[in-house]
Amino acid sequence: MATVSIASGKLEYVDKGRGAPLVLLHEGTGSIDEWGTCVDRFAEGYRATAYNRRGYGNSTPRYVFPPRFFEDDIQDLVHFLDALCIHGPVFLCGFSDGGTIALMFAIRHPERVRAMVCCGGHVYVEEKTSRALSRVRDAFEQRVKRRDLQETPQTRSQRAWFDRWLNEDFRPFSIEDEISHILCPTLVVQGGEDEFADASHARRIADGIENAELWLVQGARHWIHGGEYAEAFQDRVMSFLADK
Repeated sequence: MATVSIASGKLEYVDKGRGAPLVLLHEGTGSIDEWGTCVDRFAEGYRATAYNRRGYGNSTPRYVFPPRFFEDDIQDLVHFLDALCIHGPVFLCGFSDGGTIALMFAIRHPERVRAMVCCGGHVYVEEKTSRALSRVRDAFEQRVKRRDLQETPQTRSQRAWFDRWLNEDFRPFSIEDEISHILCPTLVVQGGEDEFADASHARRIADGIENAELWLVQGARHWIHGGEYAEAFQDRVMSFLADK
């Protein structure tokens, strides 16, 4: 992987293929690795770029996630694109937190987004989300304890992320009233059995964006772009972007 320096630190990234730029944004417990074969598949028709946000992989550690951490991630994305000399409109594909960042980036910088895929993104905090994250955090802490793992920058960053999402002062987070400002074609994707959100969440996102398509993947859970649904996800994304 390569690295690039931006105002807030260092970002680790992969950059493959040629063509229109397609930037992949990972989830809150993920990294570049979560995309599996997606980068190589998308690189068949696009310049596919994925990076580890601050606090993930070997990017600059991040020990605090402030209430407005998404705004920081948006600014990092601006600086990342500038550092790679990607100044024109891009395609975005974001999963979970990455989907939220894609939505917010399209709201803040509409001129820089050609079309996007929001997979499992959140525009408000559901009680279902909080319950599921609490279970995941407990499993994370048990895994660290069971394996007697040393505290690492990645472990500290992950714990800080859980603390933010599960903090009471984050409950009011919502961008639902803002998504009507999104102008670009948008594909909203969510698993029908998503353990972190009700299907109504995806419907509300799609209904709130004028030029949006909704794809509820029946039988799928939160992690759609891997496992048995990976090929179907890749095919649908490639088909959606080809028309744009």
